Amino acid sequence: MKKTTTALAFILFFVTTASRAQHKFEAIYSDVSLFWSAFDQLHRAKTTEDSIAILQSAYLTKASPGVAQFTQGRIVSAKYLQKTISKHRQYYTFLRSHTYKLDQILPRLDKHYKRLKKLYPETDIPKVYFVMGALNSAGTIKQDPIIGVDMFGFYPETPKQELSPWLLSVLRPIENIDIVVMHEMVHMLQKGYEGQENTLLKKSIGEGGADFVSELVTKSNINKHVHKYGIEHERELWMLFKNEMHGTDLSNWLYNGLTSKDRPGDLGYFMGYKICEAYYKKAKDKKQAIKEILDIKDYGVFLAKSGYATKFN
Repeated sequence: MKKTTTALAFILFFVTTASRAQHKFEAIYSDVSLFWSAFDQLHRAKTTEDSIAILQSAYLTKASPGVAQFTQGRIVSAKYLQKTISKHRQYYTFLRSHTYKLDQILPRLDKHYKRLKKLYPETDIPKVYFVMGALNSAGTIKQDPIIGVDMFGFYPETPKQELSPWLLSVLRPIENIDIVVMHEMVHMLQKGYEGQENTLLKKSIGEGGADFVSELVTKSNINKHVHKYGIEHERELWMLFKNEMHGTDLSNWLYNGLTSKDRPGDLGYFMGYKICEAYYKKAKDKKQAIKEILDIKDYGVFLAKSGYATKFN
């Protein structure tokens, strides 16, 4: 265990100009070991304030730029992280024995990256950060893709009594972390993702497009539970979605896993995926279709060209 822990303190893929030419990227996961070092110190904390101070000084202050990026809107603060850990201590303790699998999974990511670069030659992502967060995000993009390793500890033997229904539906085994990495990498490539009005249609195609392209690369999809419901209710969902898609209210479709009651959250991912899938299937030049999915000038025009809406006529 000590040998593996030490290994986690280093970068698996150190990227030079030469290695970048071989389609490598820099995978930084030293923050995982740093977090467990801070976690081990929590036992000596006599008060909540002591625990907060330990997480701040032993983890957040010493961590990589990836943790600093992930803190905004995710980790939030040492206080928020301490509260999350205290409510899910059994889960975090269990998760620890699985985080050391990262060094086995990352070579698979390198193969995915090569495949992505083959599909989209403009791909050039220098680094990816793997961090420990506060059980609210599997990944995001800031200056770099950042992956929340804490969301990947779900196994049959995982202690579940501390987990909310939402966490039970979204947590995954760490063996699936590569799919989320590729999803976030695709976001980095989406030229049309920013700079236009954030309508529900735009955001859904952005998320669903990242799922679709990453599935071409990994042959899997992290939102299978959403797709299962979506396929069973596709016509009904489209009729609801088309009435809201030009507005900016995302609350019924995206980032609503904590509030959605009668159906799975994040069904906008499914709608965006199906629109991109229809566009890709219709295209004669598949490589060009991927470029167009990643560089959408007008989301309404893209939807029309996909022919998706005609499926329900």
